[in-house]
Amino acid sequence: MEKVCYEEMLPHEIVARRKKFPAAFIGLGGLEWHGEHLAVGNDALKAEKLCKLAAARSGGFAFPTLWYGEPRSTALLESDYDKDGKIKAYMGFKSEKLSATHYRKSNEEQVEFYRQLLHHVLLQMNTLEMKAVCLLCGHYPIHGWADPVVQDFNAQVKDTQAFAGIEFHYPPETPDVGGDHAAKWETSYLWYLRPECVDMSIFLGREKELLLGVYGDDPRTSATIEVGRKGCDLIVDGMIRKAEELIRKAQTS
Repeated sequence: MEKVCYEEMLPHEIVARRKKFPAAFIGLGGLEWHGEHLAVGNDALKAEKLCKLAAARSGGFAFPTLWYGEPRSTALLESDYDKDGKIKAYMGFKSEKLSATHYRKSNEEQVEFYRQLLHHVLLQMNTLEMKAVCLLCGHYPIHGWADPVVQDFNAQVKDTQAFAGIEFHYPPETPDVGGDHAAKWETSYLWYLRPECVDMSIFLGREKELLLGVYGDDPRTSATIEVGRKGCDLIVDGMIRKAEELIRKAQTS
């Protein structure tokens, strides 16, 4: 079976593969409530698998997914969007541990820490002679944190070029790719990519209940594996096209 993960390769495998397609695909995500039916690692899980598919199809590399470092006191379902405390109660979380005070850093300072981490990752990709770096932001707020880092990096380092995008930023605009939170799109993507991390049977006999922490089209009636397959194929193709564009830019700079 073909290796696509950089960390699993022997030196001669890396050198040979890099000569053909020197592109790094890196998933960014975290741990967050995604309804009762999806794994809490949904954001990173979908990004990780999409990066592996892009690496396999293009001949590039899937690098280890970045799971840690993003704030857990802002832009998070269980902290910002759980006004009635139902998610925290379900998970057994204490409110004070989901506040900036717990981290001894403001939300802004935590975001800055994450940006510094992303910049370090991009510099590391440059030392590994990657010409293109495609960051896939599975957790949507990460894109707002990552994009300024990418712009600064691209201006400073010419022989590696990077791009940060949410899954729907990579393909051309199409009704077959979209985004939401644990609803039609995210459920369909993960159902196709990692079916063992989705359990729709949890809603049997509960078809009329309001869903907790789900935003978008009701996944009970709109999500399917086929929707996920079609969307993911387009996302992967878009990631490869972006990597090709970045490689050309880096090689002509």
